[in-house]
Amino acid sequence: MKVVIAGGTGFLGRPLAEALAADGREVVVLTRGDARDKAQTSKSRLRFVRWNPSVEGGAWTAEIEGAAVVNLAGESIAARRWTAAQKQRIVESRVRATRSLAQAIRAAARSAVVVSWS
Repeated sequence: MKVVIAGGTGFLGRPLAEALAADGREVVVLTRGDARDKAQTSKSRLRFVRWNPSVEGGAWTAEIEGAAVVNLAGESIAARRWTAAQKQRIVESRVRATRSLAQAIRAAARSAVVVSWS
């Protein structure tokens, strides 16, 4: 089964992606960074695909088809002090990521399962 992980380069996502790949799963990590750089530095069988949750659609949406989708994406909760502005960024980043994934899942002909951690 293919597993698509949004937030697969973060604190929880990285070990999850590595464990699933080690278990023989096809793992696609949606990343806002440069997918080529991440693929070159990764020593595993992970595949990295560029994703911008602020932009509707994109080539990454094809990865959702028939996949288990895990949503761990969002602003880091440990990166900065929790000021009012930082709390707003945390919430907005999670809402934006979830909406983007939900839209792609709705458009897919088939999707296996969705796991979202907010």
